[in-house]
Amino acid sequence: MSNDDTTDKTQEISEVSLSVDMLGNGETMDKARETTQLDERRIAIDAGLGIQPPYNPETLAAFQELNETHHACVRKKSRYEVGYGFEIVPHPQANDPDPDGDDHDDVETFWQGANSRWQIGPEGTAASTPEEVLELARQDYHGIGWAALEILVEGDGTPIGLAHVPATTVRVRKTTSTTETEDGEEREVIQRGHGYLQVRQGRRRYFGEAGDRYRGQGDDDDREPIFVDKENGETASSAGDLDNAPANELIFIPNPSPLSLYYGIPDWVAAMQTMGADQAAKEWNHDTFDNLGIPYYVVKVTGGTLMEDSKKELRELMDNLKGTRYRTAILEVEEFQQEKDLTGEDGNDIEIELVPVGSRENLDMEFEKFRERNEHEISKVHSVPPILINVTSTSNRSNSKEQVREFAEDVIAPEQRKFESRLYKILHQKALSVDDWTVHFELRGADRPERDARIASNRISAAQGAITVNEARAELGLDPIPDDHDTDGDTLLANIGTGGDDQPSEQFVLEEQLPPEENKLGERDWGDVEADLETKQEIEQVQFSSSNLDEGLYSYEDQELYLSFLHNEAQSSLYAYVNVPASVWAGLTSASSAGSYHHSNIRMTFGYLEITNFHDRLPEGPVPDSEDIPEDLPSTI
Repeated sequence: MSNDDTTDKTQEISEVSLSVDMLGNGETMDKARETTQLDERRIAIDAGLGIQPPYNPETLAAFQELNETHHACVRKKSRYEVGYGFEIVPHPQANDPDPDGDDHDDVETFWQGANSRWQIGPEGTAASTPEEVLELARQDYHGIGWAALEILVEGDGTPIGLAHVPATTVRVRKTTSTTETEDGEEREVIQRGHGYLQVRQGRRRYFGEAGDRYRGQGDDDDREPIFVDKENGETASSAGDLDNAPANELIFIPNPSPLSLYYGIPDWVAAMQTMGADQAAKEWNHDTFDNLGIPYYVVKVTGGTLMEDSKKELRELMDNLKGTRYRTAILEVEEFQQEKDLTGEDGNDIEIELVPVGSRENLDMEFEKFRERNEHEISKVHSVPPILINVTSTSNRSNSKEQVREFAEDVIAPEQRKFESRLYKILHQKALSVDDWTVHFELRGADRPERDARIASNRISAAQGAITVNEARAELGLDPIPDDHDTDGDTLLANIGTGGDDQPSEQFVLEEQLPPEENKLGERDWGDVEADLETKQEIEQVQFSSSNLDEGLYSYEDQELYLSFLHNEAQSSLYAYVNVPASVWAGLTSASSAGSYHHSNIRMTFGYLEITNFHDRLPEGPVPDSEDIPEDLPSTI
């Protein structure tokens, strides 16, 4: 080996050692790529340094094994939230992100890279996919009340994937402090510690809080990073100061409840009694089958009262008859009566008769009705339509689609937004230092024109003109331009407006900006609107430098936004968007492109009134006083 080779090799080793030393342990690069959770199946009763959850998580988990309706609801909600895949899309606040840039590559490498790691169990379990890992976490979220995702990292702290950590084994760390009461006595108070604790079969494993190791990396963040010792839970601002390797970090996601300070509580706890009754009904039904249709019966005694010896013999007979057919049981009882000289306590002859309680048909009917009511109560607390868990007695083809649509829009979509936001802030912004790209989960069963239009607009902007007009229309859900149209659908957006032969007609450009017909709430005559605006004191009017937007007026009092669109020099169309926050008006007036901002944030988001017979200019009202403007608006207003 030459001296040059030796130098290069030494330099390479030095660089690797430096990278590993950043986390304080030479084995970190290998170990951090794998989940560090413990692998025993059951958690110890005493969590030691963990705060006790409001409900026993093992008991909560057992309900999914006992009740199939509950189990189906938990799985269905989780599948609808994250199980159908996701896309990497520009963040709504991003300003023309580059799809070929390093930021997009970093995010794509984390979620879909060849070396990214996704695990659904402890070290040594088979590799998984992002959808499977996230779906298991969401099942914990809905079934237990909280979810835990372990961030897997390279030796230099770069995240490369996630591992599902069973919620039943995770506890919020606790610490204690001593306070003095009004009576002068000292009292020990339990408080939240730093990070999380996993306990299995008496063994402990510690985890840090997501984002701890990335503290202090931002320009405005002067906090010190926090590293947690994975074996003893001690914390330090440098991984090198720990006795053992630094712990991986957990994304801990509680299902918020005012009844729990540190943990979440699942929505279905209100149906615990219903599930218990349902389980009792199933056990009763099993007993029915065990006794071949005779779950309950009575022995009718006439002529007197049996003596104790006769009662004992009769009980033994009935115990031996369990599982026999009803007709056989009757014959056995009759034979018993003939063989035994049954006399009562008063010496009279006694007759006995086996009488079933109710008919099999009636019992079946009552059982089915009872369980059907339970199924509906359980699905109700989960907000899952019965049709999705194969309960079809109250659903039909005409209303099932509407049930699924409401479920997707009112239940699933809000949970997706919260989960997307959490992953974006922790993984993209903190861990990857990426602001412009986020994830968008697929939503089944619902139409979301506002969000779809916003995402489509961001995609079109990200292409920076390198897509055709028809491709852009396809992103917006519009049909291709007809062959006889003045504009060629194969024209690149970058060439539109350059004055060439491919420049689209004014009407084509305008129709992409006008609000859609389905968001229209009604019409008002301009004469009535003008009279109302003259009485307003808190309005602001601006003129835009835009090819389509002409003027804008905002009423702070009514939260109404008036926008006029220029057709030609002689005519404009006017629309009044309703319930528009003042922050949206501030964003519109300060945007570098008012037309793009309107298309992405206003056009598909708010309902509107079409103002008819408008041929004038919008009035210039007095600028509102500073105290009338919300404090959270930019200073540009």
